[in-house]
Amino acid sequence: MNVRKALLVLFVFLLVAPPAWSEGKISVKDPWVRQNPPGTSVTAAYMVIENRGGAADELLEADCSCSASASLHGTEMWEGSMAMKKVASIEVPAGGSVALSPGGYHMMLEGISGDMKESVILELKFRSGARISVKAPVLSPSAAQKRSHPH
Repeated sequence: MNVRKALLVLFVFLLVAPPAWSEGKISVKDPWVRQNPPGTSVTAAYMVIENRGGAADELLEADCSCSASASLHGTEMWEGSMAMKKVASIEVPAGGSVALSPGGYHMMLEGISGDMKESVILELKFRSGARISVKAPVLSPSAAQKRSHPH
C-alpha cells in the first residue's frame, strides 16, 4: 500500500471513529413508564439522560417492543394552555443531563397491545451513534402520580 492509500485509510478511520469514542458517555437514570389506563393504547416513558462527554449529543429515536410506535414529545404553552408537540430530537448537553418528565419532554408509546408487564425495554438511539437499552418499570397510576409530584 502506498503512502496516499495509507493516509486515505487513516483519514476515513478518523472520520468514523469519533462516534465510537463517545460511547459509554451517555447513561440513563431512573427510567419508568406510566401504566396505560384500561381501554387505551397510549402511555408515556420518562427518565433522566446524562452525558459525561465533552460534546453535546441528541436523542434521535426511541423504540419499545410493547408498542407499535414510540416518538419524542415536548410540552409547551399554546394559546394559553399546555400542549404536547412531537419533536425531532432532544439535546443532551455536554457534561449535563436532560429530564424526560411529566409536563416536559417525554417519550410517547402508542399502539400498546394488551397489558404491559412489570417492566418494558426501551431502546434509545443518539446522534453520536450510541444505542442504549433500558429496562423501565411500569408504574401504576398511583405510583406514577407520586413520581410526577414528589412533595
